Amino acid sequence: MNPELFPDLNRLKSSWTKYDVVKIIDIVYNNQVEAYLYGEKSIDKPTLKSVLGISLDSEIPSYWVDIHEYPEQIKLFTLVAALFTHHDNIRDFANLFSTADMGGKFILEQGSKRHTNIRSALVESEASLRRYRRETTVPYNFAKLYSSGEVGLLFKKVIVNRLLKIGWDKSQDFYKTCFHFDFHKALGLTEYEFKSWLEGSSLETRYESVEEFDEKLKIYKSINAVKVKQWLNEWDAVNFTSPTRSKPDAYFYMFKLDARMLRRLADVHRRKASGLRKNDTSIQRGRTDSRVDEIERYIKGGFPWSTLNEQQRENPEFASLKMPGLMPTAIIANILTPNSKRNHLELQPENAITIEDLGDDTCKLVLPDNVFDNNWNPSLFPIEIIDGQHRLWAFDENIELEGNYELPVVAYHNLDLTWQAYLFYTINIKPTKINTSLGYDLYPLLRTQEWLEQSKDGLKIYRETRAQEMVEALWLYPESPWKNRINMVGDKGGALISQAAFVRAITTSFLKRADSKSNSVGGLFGEAFTKKQSQVLYWNRTQQAAFIIFLWMEIEEAVRSSNNEWAVSLRTEEGEIDSKFDKAFAGKNSLLSRDQGVTGILGFANDLFYTLANESDIDLNTFSWNDDIDEKQIEDMGLLIAINDFKSYDQLQSYVSQFAKKICEFDWRTSSAHFSNDADRVRQMALKGSSGYSTIRKELREIFISDNVFSEFANKLYI
Repeated sequence: MNPELFPDLNRLKSSWTKYDVVKIIDIVYNNQVEAYLYGEKSIDKPTLKSVLGISLDSEIPSYWVDIHEYPEQIKLFTLVAALFTHHDNIRDFANLFSTADMGGKFILEQGSKRHTNIRSALVESEASLRRYRRETTVPYNFAKLYSSGEVGLLFKKVIVNRLLKIGWDKSQDFYKTCFHFDFHKALGLTEYEFKSWLEGSSLETRYESVEEFDEKLKIYKSINAVKVKQWLNEWDAVNFTSPTRSKPDAYFYMFKLDARMLRRLADVHRRKASGLRKNDTSIQRGRTDSRVDEIERYIKGGFPWSTLNEQQRENPEFASLKMPGLMPTAIIANILTPNSKRNHLELQPENAITIEDLGDDTCKLVLPDNVFDNNWNPSLFPIEIIDGQHRLWAFDENIELEGNYELPVVAYHNLDLTWQAYLFYTINIKPTKINTSLGYDLYPLLRTQEWLEQSKDGLKIYRETRAQEMVEALWLYPESPWKNRINMVGDKGGALISQAAFVRAITTSFLKRADSKSNSVGGLFGEAFTKKQSQVLYWNRTQQAAFIIFLWMEIEEAVRSSNNEWAVSLRTEEGEIDSKFDKAFAGKNSLLSRDQGVTGILGFANDLFYTLANESDIDLNTFSWNDDIDEKQIEDMGLLIAINDFKSYDQLQSYVSQFAKKICEFDWRTSSAHFSNDADRVRQMALKGSSGYSTIRKELREIFISDNVFSEFANKLYI
């Protein structure tokens, strides 16, 4: 082979779509390779053989035995060997993720199973901290791997194995080939470091160890703070009787704290792998990676240096643009008290911050001892961030900072979530007019606040905006029974129901407020459950839209399978519709395709499922939502994931399926349909006009009262 011709790296393409590639890290560490390889334990064998570098019945390479002499490097060794089984991994780590300091920042591509498994592998190998298991941006470091030159000699054999697999022969220069493929960059090394390590030299780490970092942070074991009093006497007249809006303290605290320590205490960026989606009730969910990256650049070089591209920032011509990245504005936070609860999570006393009053409006905050343990990862952290989360996201334990970077903090104490929602709204939404609908997802409690009801840019805007978003999702989602079946622009001769009618139907059902005078229930997506400690449904816009689509999918399926007289009659009528739909569901003489039916069904469905969620043991907040669901916009992938989540919740699937079947017991023919007698036609004429909505709901209630599954809840409805 001509030494100037390189083999095709694309031939390295072993699958990374199975989680087994992550399991191999622990399998090697626990010395269980043979048990899995020879069938004693189950695993995807092609994946295992690819990582090991063997085929068919060839022997396990000796370096998998020798690596056990270096237990601290086993997991990292296995991780990197696994990464080097796919050309995309090598190129991504070399060109996208590496920061050339023996590590880098992995950026998750939403919807990519390969990326999801890489993130898990980084954590399992301890290249990344466990707190990043559900993050989009994952800092990682391979430095421990390079601390042993002997391990470098072993890894050289791994690389030789991979090169031979793609057709490399030993007549080619080994290092020239490696550098051509940017293997050194993928490992976060220079060419000199790469060659030195593979030839048996240990490398000096170019980063501050976690232990050294923690030692520096111990100066913040106790923090001096100033108590700031802010309370007017007239505020005592405010109504504080709500169970979710207790009277706050008449003061807050001001202090300074290292940004990295504050992030550690606040858990601003982490979601628990074992936690439920509903536990994420803070506002720390609307992360914008581009904004975080820009803030990190600003920290290091100020403005306008932070706005330059990478090539410009490295160009000496632009050095004069570098300025101090000062951030004098305060982070707004809340300090939790011991045993505070956020849904099913509780702050253990040993993880709480102690406040010692020193008199003269000063105090001392004492941090928990175990915060300095790198493995500290409690279920609930002692600080909640109300405002300033993006500034904290810019600081991670691996950020290179020489010197000090403290942030000013304004901290409330034991402030309930309703007041946090109030502060978030007044700081962010009211003055800056950000997407109001997004605000109600980041803080679901905002959906229920009476003080926003009369606001011209408050709850009314939220309900109308959210309803329109849902209707658009119903119209666009490929599997929706309403795909292209809603008249979105009001043209004549189009679909049988208009966008305005559908928006109104959702606004007056799933997003409505309760009416105590008429004893009507509130909207499932816009009202708290009165018998569950005023708990709010935490579903965001995608999950809400997905539930509506899921409901109609089940109804469409039930109608298709129905042999009720009205359905059979509609199927025999003349006229063509899209062949994918049943005439009983989508025909011109079916109320299910018109305003009357849609409004009637959505109104009744909301009341029934709200009552069910409020009165029964079913907890609609128990979903462990997939982090791939975009919280800022409704996308097809997010809808698919959410719908599948609903289907996997057996109890809810059963209720929705039974609901759809019972719906079919109602006669959904319009008065224009064919009837065998005039009495039936006259009865259907009563469904016209505004009174028809309530008539439909009343008759549906009677049908559901006779059902064993729903009778208890249907009896509680006042229609």
